[in-house]
Amino acid sequence: MALITQPLQACGLVESSWVRASGAASFERHTHDEYVLGANLWGNERIWLDGRTLEVPVGAITLYNPLAVQASEFAAEGVEYISLHLAPEALEQVARENNLKYFSSAPCFEQGVFQDAGLYRAIVDFARSDDALAADREEALLALLGLLLERPSGPLGEQSDALRQTVQCMRDTPHARLTLDELSALAGLSKYHFVRCFKKATGLAPLQYHMQLRLSEARRRLRSGVHPGEVAQGLGFYDQSHFINAFRRVMGMTPHHYWQAFRAPGRG
Repeated sequence: MALITQPLQACGLVESSWVRASGAASFERHTHDEYVLGANLWGNERIWLDGRTLEVPVGAITLYNPLAVQASEFAAEGVEYISLHLAPEALEQVARENNLKYFSSAPCFEQGVFQDAGLYRAIVDFARSDDALAADREEALLALLGLLLERPSGPLGEQSDALRQTVQCMRDTPHARLTLDELSALAGLSKYHFVRCFKKATGLAPLQYHMQLRLSEARRRLRSGVHPGEVAQGLGFYDQSHFINAFRRVMGMTPHHYWQAFRAPGRG
């Protein structure tokens, strides 16, 4: 299996990459802090989302809200797709400045696999604007966000207050090695019931979920220019190998490759 992720945009609000996988490949269950939009250019992808397994044909888009737990696997003949990570503040800012919609918080969209020719084209156009003038890239981004904001809203999460409290604790402590004893006590549940309820609500066991939040924080620090070695140490990974393997399973590239993409000339 060969999985090649080519970073494209790195402009602060949007991060995009062009992914090519030859042979069977997969991303295990994981999550991101951003909205994740995908456009399938070639090949077949199968995703896991909200307890459902869905097929992603050529020409379809995928859409995930921030912190949605997802997984992907690709057919043996390979696949090629564009993946965009959109910062929630980008949508809020565009909506506010252009009176498109009012959101008291980051919008929550209907998630899954969709046929939307306009949004598909906008994703491709934005990815291909990587070498264009700044004004052209901005225009492509605004066109993309405008179409996204027209998408139907989805239901709000059904996590209980107790689970939200533990998730917030995880978000506040990406550097810590939390234990089930600590988290279940915070939720006021036995370890058995806590793990069962948390996995039912999110699709991941609590410590797996915390690892995903740690990796999201790792991406943020790498984007800001912190060296991968410092990131690994600051987030409490056992060693560089542990950090590299965990990061690559989610992002399809090493932390050093990701860090270098944001140090390239001309990146914002």
